[in-house]
Amino acid sequence: MIIKHIALAAVVALAPVPALAADVSGTTQAVFQNPAPASAVTTGVGTNSITWGVASDNVGVNKLRFDAGTFSSVYNSPFKVGRLTYFNGTVQSGTEMNAVDLALDLTFANPNIGKFSNVFSFGINNTLNNGTADENADYLSLPTSFSAGTFVADGITYGVKLTGFGNITGDGFVTQSATEFRVREGGSASADLFAMVTPAVPEPATWAMMLTGFGVVGMAMRRRKVRYTTQIA
Repeated sequence: MIIKHIALAAVVALAPVPALAADVSGTTQAVFQNPAPASAVTTGVGTNSITWGVASDNVGVNKLRFDAGTFSSVYNSPFKVGRLTYFNGTVQSGTEMNAVDLALDLTFANPNIGKFSNVFSFGINNTLNNGTADENADYLSLPTSFSAGTFVADGITYGVKLTGFGNITGDGFVTQSATEFRVREGGSASADLFAMVTPAVPEPATWAMMLTGFGVVGMAMRRRKVRYTTQIA
């Protein structure tokens, strides 16, 4: 009898787990636009590969490229939207770029809404190169992570949120929060850029829970106030 139970458990454990159906799937593409400040010396604006700065030595200028891809995921779960390759050159002061927009297009096959376009702003920190190799690393950051635009699927309003960088190769690294992609001076590195599709506003059930919670807190505060007033009297 015990042997039969063990055998049955083994069969259940080895049974294939059905894959979750993808809530969202499609393809991506992106270009860089709106470099800042106006004094930045750039090439490739409006394409997927941008350079900035005037080279101060034979290392060359800074370069950033976005490689598009495909995605398939479920709601509220990160997925790869593309891969960034960043070369950290050495440029003359006053010619550098400290911000750039990534105009990202997600063409959805599921849900069948077609192209969903949004602009995300990246900060670019150009270090002074007066510290250690890691301290001298220039980096990209995500000051704007949630899409301005939204779409509706199954009666729910969704937006796209950039969640960070990962899967680094080459001479780079990410911070603990994964929102800064750092590349050491004179080096090149690549990182996957991740996003997720998530509700842009709380769902009705979430609102109900929040309102219930506020009501409980309010009642507790009133009761404490009554008891405190009684004790003083």
